[in-house]
Amino acid sequence: MNGQPTDDRGSNADRVTDADRRIGEWADLSAMSRPPATRPEVLTARVEVAAAERRRSRRSVPGLAMALVVVLVVAGVGFVVSRQPSAVAPSASASAMVGPSGPPGPSASPSPLVTSTGDGVADIQRIDEKNGWAYVWSPSSKLGTEVPMLLMTDDGGATWRDATPPNAESQPVIEFFDAEHGWFLDAEGPLWRTADGGRSWNQTTLPAGRTGMSAAMSFVSASIGYLLLSANSDKDPEPWSLYRTDDGGASLQRVGAVTLPDEPALSGPLPVIAFSGPLDGVIAGWTVVIRTQDGGAHWATVSLPQPQGSTGFRYIGAQQLQAFGSSLVLLATMDSAAVRTDESTTYVSDDAGRSWRPAYTGSAESATDIWAVVDSKTWLDFTTVEGPIQVRATSNAGEAWTESTGAGPVGRHVMAVSFVSATDGWAIFQTDSTCQAGELCAFQGDEGQLAETHDGGMTWQLVP
Repeated sequence: MNGQPTDDRGSNADRVTDADRRIGEWADLSAMSRPPATRPEVLTARVEVAAAERRRSRRSVPGLAMALVVVLVVAGVGFVVSRQPSAVAPSASASAMVGPSGPPGPSASPSPLVTSTGDGVADIQRIDEKNGWAYVWSPSSKLGTEVPMLLMTDDGGATWRDATPPNAESQPVIEFFDAEHGWFLDAEGPLWRTADGGRSWNQTTLPAGRTGMSAAMSFVSASIGYLLLSANSDKDPEPWSLYRTDDGGASLQRVGAVTLPDEPALSGPLPVIAFSGPLDGVIAGWTVVIRTQDGGAHWATVSLPQPQGSTGFRYIGAQQLQAFGSSLVLLATMDSAAVRTDESTTYVSDDAGRSWRPAYTGSAESATDIWAVVDSKTWLDFTTVEGPIQVRATSNAGEAWTESTGAGPVGRHVMAVSFVSATDGWAIFQTDSTCQAGELCAFQGDEGQLAETHDGGMTWQLVP
């Protein structure tokens, strides 16, 4: 299929009305908790909320309803992000090598050891049994505030080292293909890349007019990957552009524009992307899922079947999209205009996104579940995150489930998870709120303390 993806989900008028309704809901909710803001502040708030949702795509994301809760407070922050365009740089611009948080140098500098991940953990990825990373907010006595840090471990979390690229900002996209090869992209760029587990970093300047603020990326090997970059202006005629790299990010080649209906680059939940091979890829946006078989040159709209036992539902966003070879798992939020409720539905594709089947559909309450997608068949669904932890697990893509009750650290609840097997995983545990119904309480940030499990979530131990 050539050009714009086709769409069989109804009239354009219906889709625009629905998109406007949901943007209006975001604005109405945020207005309840903040003073009137200028348009740049509103745009920044929407992008920051969507970025927070996007950066958890590898571990787990609660339902889109949770994003509406976050927008209440984030929209009240009122800070302004600089959006000056960056210049196109030749591939030689990526030749400088730097150590973590250090100046340019000809070789990697020793990575400082960190005694603890602390209670400011905002994002995690368990890469394998021994390796993983945590993105944390750490107090700085020098600056008198908290600073973001990327921490790496190669002993399962017993020790950590600082692997933060220079000038790291607060809303990065972090992707590691394995324990050595990773990429780090924040709002203004550049794209940082490492081939030694974050001990040193090289940089690649983003193309002119593109920003990392609304980015998504997917690597199929240590060298081949795709980046979906948004325009740094809402007036740009090309809101989304796809870029490919064949040298691990040292250079970026523009593939072309990507059309996502009803989805301005600077509003709403951000898209997620997963390539199952050098040519086959899927992008799950706010209102549409599209796929390509030729590396992004052409796109076709994916028609998702109705959730099991349901009718009248339509796709309104992705919580997770993962590729495992030619198999893909899409955790989608489905909306029903008739009953005004959302459902969380897990879809599976065994042919690189050409066809999909619903594997599991939860109730309206399941839209806020915390999911760990280990592989194409092994999933864990944390259905209750406060109090006793209710865990549902499947090893055959939803055909059969086991249910059990676990216990986490006292006074904390699960905020996010990342598993490498059905038994071994990490979670971020956030302190339970003591706010009573009807009280005006301070906002609790989107971070917590790291914990580990070796029995599928039945018991958890906080990581020092």
